[in-house]
Amino acid sequence: MKRLIVLTVIAGLARPAFSQDLAGARFDLPGMSASEFKVMAAEAPAPVPARDVDWSKARGASEKVKLGLVSKAERKEYITRASLWRPESELNTAAMNFKVGPFEKMKYAPDELVTCNYVPMAEAYETGRPNGMSPKFKCRDAKGKDFKVKYGETGDVMAEVASSWILTAIGAYADRMYPVRLNCPDCPSDPFKSEKDRGAWRQGQMVAIEDKIGERIEFEPNSGIGFDEFHAIADNVGAEALAGMTHFLANSDNKAANQAMACQKKDVTVDAAGKARCDNPVVYLQDVGITFGGRGLYHNSRMNFDKWKKNRVWLFPESCILHLNSTHTSSLNGTDPIGRDLHQIGEKARQMLVRRLSLLSRPQLVDIFTAARAPQREPFHSAEEWADLFLGKVDKLRRPYGDKTPADFACPYPVVPPNSATPQFPDNN
Repeated sequence: MKRLIVLTVIAGLARPAFSQDLAGARFDLPGMSASEFKVMAAEAPAPVPARDVDWSKARGASEKVKLGLVSKAERKEYITRASLWRPESELNTAAMNFKVGPFEKMKYAPDELVTCNYVPMAEAYETGRPNGMSPKFKCRDAKGKDFKVKYGETGDVMAEVASSWILTAIGAYADRMYPVRLNCPDCPSDPFKSEKDRGAWRQGQMVAIEDKIGERIEFEPNSGIGFDEFHAIADNVGAEALAGMTHFLANSDNKAANQAMACQKKDVTVDAAGKARCDNPVVYLQDVGITFGGRGLYHNSRMNFDKWKKNRVWLFPESCILHLNSTHTSSLNGTDPIGRDLHQIGEKARQMLVRRLSLLSRPQLVDIFTAARAPQREPFHSAEEWADLFLGKVDKLRRPYGDKTPADFACPYPVVPPNSATPQFPDNN
């Protein structure tokens, strides 16, 4: 009787999606079963009403040590000593079980059914809207914790899951992406577009929950860090390798805001003057939704097997110039302020990428592309085909000319030096 009452209340609160009898309700696959719906009804947190928010009080209620915005001078110092990769000696990629996930503490299992309630945009974001163009919103679980949900059918969600899991596996820093199914009794059908039809969310649909690696280090909100600033990072080999990984993934949307410098919670300390500092700033690829594709009308396509298969790894292998389609917003284009071709990679970075990417086995890659739901994306290809395509591109990085690659092949420079860009190369498109 208690569950029936709860179910009735939810049906009354919701819009058309829940206005039918349970026996007549339709659950689109992949979605949730009637038994899962009953569990959701019993465990659903209270709906979050739209309301005005006093942001000063909201911050004070849960005050934690935060860096806040930093000065340009502080940011420059953080960039210089930023980490981009975990040491190879600390990696244990072979032991990772991607049926479970790559993160040490998995908050959600792949394809887990997660229940939450919608957080209105006016409450979730100070500006009243999230940044960027990919569909997203915030949801609140039964414990009162808010989290970001990314959704949609464009391939971005699939690409972000696959990219972030692979980056984590090879020791690059990345936000934690969880591919789950979402129940949200009071969510609009398309929250990023409109909040008018609260309760019309298609229950059990596939989404990704994003868990940030840490607080962003910025001098102004959402400024990020462009690849044209990577020359200032002391770890120049690691910087070249991360740029190389961006080429490998065909990530054309690499404007500054899509890379981030951040501080993990464990690395935030307070100095003698009471000012928050970051002991170990990290730079990483923050938005990797436009990856695993190829030439599109503007940006590359997302999670498109045929397009990624046609996308070249090298533009000029003899000079170790990598290929990447660029747009006017790309920060990975042309030359940097010290005269280096941003598409060129040194031998140390190339070898580093080959070593790290080779840590992933074919079965692990199959599990990654399965978790990312890549086989459900047109043109349809199996996870095994995706894994083989990935390994083929790793081999192309290792042997630019295939079987004809000389045994002593090496990039012209161990590390790309300043003022080495040559004007003879055409545009990288």
